[in-house]
Amino acid sequence: MKRKASVLFILRLLKVGISILTLSLSAKYFGVSLERDIWLLTLNCILVLDMAIWGPLNETFRARFIFFKEEEGEAAALSKTRSLLLFINLVTIFLVTAIVIFPEPLAKIIAPSYKGEQLASLLFMIRIVAPTFLFNQLTQIFISVLNAYNSIYIPEIANFFSGLISLLMIIFLAPAVGILSLVYAYYLSLILLLILLLIQLNKFKLGLYKKMGKFKWADIKPFLLFALPFFFPYFIGQIGLVIEKSITSSIGIGLVSVIDYARKFTDMPMQILSSVFTTMLVPVLSLAFVKKNTEGFFFEFKQIYQLGFLIVMGLVAMCTACPHAFVAILYQKGNIGADVLNQISLLTMFYSWAAIAVFLYLILGIALISSKRGKAYAFYGIIAQVIMILANVFFSKMLGVYIFPLSLFLSHIIAAFLMFGKFPYKRRVLAGISLKYMAILVFIASSMYLFNRFVFVFELPVSTVLLNLTLLLTLAIILMFVLKLDERSIISRSYYKIRSLLK
Repeated sequence: MKRKASVLFILRLLKVGISILTLSLSAKYFGVSLERDIWLLTLNCILVLDMAIWGPLNETFRARFIFFKEEEGEAAALSKTRSLLLFINLVTIFLVTAIVIFPEPLAKIIAPSYKGEQLASLLFMIRIVAPTFLFNQLTQIFISVLNAYNSIYIPEIANFFSGLISLLMIIFLAPAVGILSLVYAYYLSLILLLILLLIQLNKFKLGLYKKMGKFKWADIKPFLLFALPFFFPYFIGQIGLVIEKSITSSIGIGLVSVIDYARKFTDMPMQILSSVFTTMLVPVLSLAFVKKNTEGFFFEFKQIYQLGFLIVMGLVAMCTACPHAFVAILYQKGNIGADVLNQISLLTMFYSWAAIAVFLYLILGIALISSKRGKAYAFYGIIAQVIMILANVFFSKMLGVYIFPLSLFLSHIIAAFLMFGKFPYKRRVLAGISLKYMAILVFIASSMYLFNRFVFVFELPVSTVLLNLTLLLTLAIILMFVLKLDERSIISRSYYKIRSLLK
């Protein structure tokens, strides 16, 4: 389990590498500008709609499909999936058509202060980006089906190559067509990914498109009912994102891009972890729960929990110690000024600490979904989103854009604490593990921060990152053996393998 998760994490890390290069090119060609703000507002708006409407189904599909497959057989599970797929296509096509014809309501929600040419540019962008709603949702559901059949690597390889082609398109098209290069690249990457996923689905001979002329409501209903508790928290969560973008666009031009640049350092790794959790944990934990395998459930969860905590630990430590170095490497180009770069660095550090709360919220939520405690997860998700929305609305004038990472941390740490009380097995053991890893995190992050403040004097960003990475690995390895963490066995095995190869 841990080995598969590690391979999956590496594959998705390669995709993140492509995304980072794409982000750096965006900073070079578009900087902190109105046109990039419009692109981000539009893309986020379409993704928000996708998550608000289909997010709960995407998150719960794997578990529900596995339950059907175990209880009713594969043929019944596939028949229900065909009906669900047709239903999703019809609803999404209707929504895309409505957005293309009537984009004004969306524009007024996401950017209420835009008028004249700003509003016209936003309406144009909404119309041309809207169809990606359908392509994105199709890729999500196809990946879910493949994951349910333990095909976890092919979608990631397809994602990597589609991202690579997208990057090349930006390099060649940005000087000629400007911000539209991002639109063309996004379309091409989605369509290519969709084609590769269809090829892989065809190899499994699942026949998802057989008898697609009609669907049975009785087949769709179980999926919707299983996901129903999550629709409200997902909807509230997406409203929260829209409110955040609306507040940011009202504060000043360019701040939407500033927050996007800052969040990418933590959002991309957290998206990897979230997708790894969903891909790896949900099928395994759901099967263990159905078979009442208590020890197996906790063992598999504990492995991924500890691995995920270590990854988040490294992320937080690096973003706390030297955020300015990362920002300089990626964004110190184009027309981004020194003051803006400093603001991005500070926000990067704050968002990294918020990632701890998001990590705990996500992985505990996966455990609740897999143990048929989805309603509790949904309820605590609502609490988190309401806290975040209220904090952003009432304190944004006082704290400006810095309220966003603070509200993200507070809302999700409160929800995670409440969700912990619903964890199905061995809560005391899990609490001990959590406190130990949290203490290690605080020690490593604070030590690295002090080293950068009083010891390190490197001015070159790359040297600063490499030195901090060396310090991080050294501290982590020492603590693994001193505190006898489970992960020390991986290091020991690797050491002896290398030693035997060198002999």
